[in-house]
Amino acid sequence: MTTALFVGRFQPFHVGHLYVIKKILEEHDTVIIVIGSTQEKETSINPFSADERKDMIEIALKEKKIAKCRIVYVPDIHNNKEWVSHLKRYVEPYGHFDIVYTGSELTKKLFKEAGDKVYWITERFNGVSSSEIRLRIAKKMVWEHMVPISVSKYIKSINSDERIKRLSEE
Repeated sequence: MTTALFVGRFQPFHVGHLYVIKKILEEHDTVIIVIGSTQEKETSINPFSADERKDMIEIALKEKKIAKCRIVYVPDIHNNKEWVSHLKRYVEPYGHFDIVYTGSELTKKLFKEAGDKVYWITERFNGVSSSEIRLRIAKKMVWEHMVPISVSKYIKSINSDERIKRLSEE
């Protein structure tokens, strides 16, 4: 049994994230999804709360009938030297992990320095990024195809599209 750790902010959770989780589960038995920077919300780059991000992930996984995932909240401590051990304290109750998946160069560097095996995600799934989605929402452009259907409905149901537009103007 192998377990992978997938670290991200998921602002918002999109089809690229979902693709990565599916790929991870082709090679590993379980995925621990780490929602980072959980203390951040209501800003232009972090418009969603930790609970909203967790809801998005859970409904997308349910929509696609994906199990074998656990979700962990990890607040940021803004201290690169201590960050990996900080994260591991939050993840420890959920079990050991064998490899870390990330699209962040900094996360890759910090885990490698800590002696962990890291798979760095170097390419975007069809060019999708959370930054692009937030930009499209703020500019009233089409964005719905970049997230799972259930996530699009969720974002609209909690009026986050309006929140993102407002935050981008501040």
